Amino acid sequence: MTIDNSNLQGKAEAAIQQINLGYNAQQDRLLLKVGLADNSELLVWLTYRITKQLWQMLNGETHLPTATSIKTETPPQQAVALFKQEAEASETLQKMDFATEYQPRAEVVNDGAMLAISVVLIHHPNKPSSLEMPCLEGITVRMNLNQELVLALCNMLQLSTKEASWELGTDLATAVQAQSSTLFAENPEAKKTLH
Repeated sequence: MTIDNSNLQGKAEAAIQQINLGYNAQQDRLLLKVGLADNSELLVWLTYRITKQLWQMLNGETHLPTATSIKTETPPQQAVALFKQEAEASETLQKMDFATEYQPRAEVVNDGAMLAISVVLIHHPNKPSSLEMPCLEGITVRMNLNQELVLALCNMLQLSTKEASWELGTDLATAVQAQSSTLFAENPEAKKTLH
């Protein structure tokens, strides 16, 4: 996982160590905090409009089960492949650490929070997708995505927008819970406590 902030005073790509997303009632926005390996952090405000666009883009990338994942006309081989993707995604999400508190970094990039004005999901041939968020301050934040980061962001979007009382559409948590119920019905000892 990397984030491209190379247009900021000569900074190169830095690995993401921690992310946090929370609702700020005074601003009526979400604040995305990205803690980087170089002990700096990016702060990006997400409005309702940007959050909804982000959700719509990333939700399809999660490979988590939904009511319409497998249609009756889906060929058996494709249905099996979809089921495997969904099972792997659900398992990955359940193993993630959402309990550890976010640690602020010593340096804040651009000396404060930036306001995302759009969001773009870019698919690259033979490479992971990337997410670009051009900001009002003239800086574009680019995150190279992998399955874990997509799942983490989607989970955090669900939790933060629930606190904000924002409607995003399909509920990721419900999909995970439905998948977990199916998986654990066969093996009750496998059930874990999620935070």
